[in-house]
Amino acid sequence: MKLLIVNADDFGLNAAANAGIIACHQAGSVTSTTLMANAPGFDEAVALARANPALGVGLHFNLTWGEPLAGAAQVPSLVGEDGRLLSREPLGRRALLGRLVPAELRRELDAQFDRLQDHGIAASHVDSHQHVHAFGPVFAAVAMHCQARSLPMRVPWVAADRQSSPARRLRRAVLSALLSRATRRWQGRVRWNDSLGSVFELGEAGARLEDAHYRQLLARATGPVHELMVHPVTSAEAMQGYTRVGPVAEAEYHYLRQGRLAALAAEAGYRLGNYRELRR
Repeated sequence: MKLLIVNADDFGLNAAANAGIIACHQAGSVTSTTLMANAPGFDEAVALARANPALGVGLHFNLTWGEPLAGAAQVPSLVGEDGRLLSREPLGRRALLGRLVPAELRRELDAQFDRLQDHGIAASHVDSHQHVHAFGPVFAAVAMHCQARSLPMRVPWVAADRQSSPARRLRRAVLSALLSRATRRWQGRVRWNDSLGSVFELGEAGARLEDAHYRQLLARATGPVHELMVHPVTSAEAMQGYTRVGPVAEAEYHYLRQGRLAALAAEAGYRLGNYRELRR
């Protein structure tokens, strides 16, 4: 059977994200998660990961929220005047203008990865917050890091989407072009997922998610290794100031904690697993 990796992003962001991810893992839906090394809920997430060893835990490389672990003075191309990491738009502009310093990207990536290791987390893989490793220099830093450690990585492949606005379709087209260029260089040198899906492809899914939504997503999956990216949180209100996807994330939590996803995956010819299997 093909492999479905159900990865919950934003582990360690706060208590609502931590609780939502663990509840959905214990229900048999979430098999993998990625941990933010510089987020407020990091210590709690580490304790929860230790208590749930079947959960694959990777690094959610974060360049767009909070403060750099390497220190602002060590990564000036990654921060603003306040010493905090840039938001995605200015980071993207710097990437496209060639103003992100590769050595500084590697320095911050090492600092975040090392914090997981220092707390006893053997990272299963690497992805990034808000898919910033779609930008060429960030992708190269992540791929180089993973190749050196024989780690897999997520590629945020762009699925076909005809339901979104013209502006969103344009952004997705740009993302697809960036990824095509980045992956050509590293093909065969790093292992990664063959496709990626999430409920955000469905447009306005509403406050309630059902089997039909996930059957639709799994029907779009391609390749032997597919990642379903999820963001379960126990409370949308608790995510205010952290993310704009709180209502959808809470809807994901209510669905995934019912534990029906494994059966739907089997219907589509998939078994659940995590990125540890790609290291073999």
